[in-house]
Order: sequence, then structure tokens, then C-alpha cells
Amino acid sequence: MYFWSAYIHILMAMFWIGGMLFTAAVLVPVSRDKMFEHRRGYLFKKAGTIFSRISWVIFLLMIVTGVTMLLGMGYGMDDLMSSHFWGSAYGSALMGKLHIFSLVLILSGIHDFWLGPKAAELMDHEPDSTLTRRFRKASSWVGRINLLLGLIILYYAIVLVRG
Repeated sequence: MYFWSAYIHILMAMFWIGGMLFTAAVLVPVSRDKMFEHRRGYLFKKAGTIFSRISWVIFLLMIVTGVTMLLGMGYGMDDLMSSHFWGSAYGSALMGKLHIFSLVLILSGIHDFWLGPKAAELMDHEPDSTLTRRFRKASSWVGRINLLLGLIILYYAIVLVRG
């Protein structure tokens, strides 16, 4: 159980972080091409909707596989309710990872269900407005912060495995 849970957990993390890196390194530069000048918002809306749906499934799978990894390592509910567990080096690292992941869920919700869609809509309808620039900037920054948080989660994951 542990092996397959860890395999799926790592695969999902790779897909999620890789998707954010792809967006920053490929999709954003491509969107600046002249051919997308009046359809930039549509491009981001389509790509963002697909990636958002996949990301929320990934988040669910990561929660399930995270729990099954703990069970596979021999931890039970008694351990998770123990201050001794959370005070240990492993428990502290896990707590850090879970706090950052919670923040990712909150920021992803804000980005995926409000900032991103609003920015994409405004990009095609009011491309030069101040409101469009604000939403684009806010959406971009939330995406960057989520990528950074994902990399911090990766650090905690390595600490959990390698100590």
C-alpha cells in the first residue's frame, strides 16, 4: 500500500508542479504571440479551466495518498492525535507540509474560481483597462506564489523521506 500510494503521490506532485512550470515557461510566452492578441483571454480560460480541473483531482488524490502513505508506514489515528507525534522531527516536517498545502488549496480556490476567470474575461473584452491589468497582475502573482509554495512542499517531502 505504501509503495503505490507514494508512487501516485509523487506522480501527482510532478504533474501539478510541472503544469505550473509549463504555464510560466511555455503558455505565457506563447500567449504573447501576435496571433493571440485578441484571443489571449480565451486561451488562458481554456487552458486554465482544463488545468484547474486536473489540479483539483490531483489535490484530492494527494490527500488520499498522503493518508494511505501514513497508514502504510504504520501510523494510526492514535499517533496522529498524539502531541508526541507532532513534536517529533517527522511530525513537525509533516505539519509544515500540511500548512503550506492548506495555503495552496486556499490560493488555488481564489485563483481558479475568481481571479483567473475574471482576468481572462477582461483580457478579451477590456484589454487596456486598469481593472484588467489589476486582475492579470493579481492572478499572475497568485500563480507564482502557488508555484513557490509547491516547491516548498517538495522540500518538505524530501525532508520527510530523507530526514
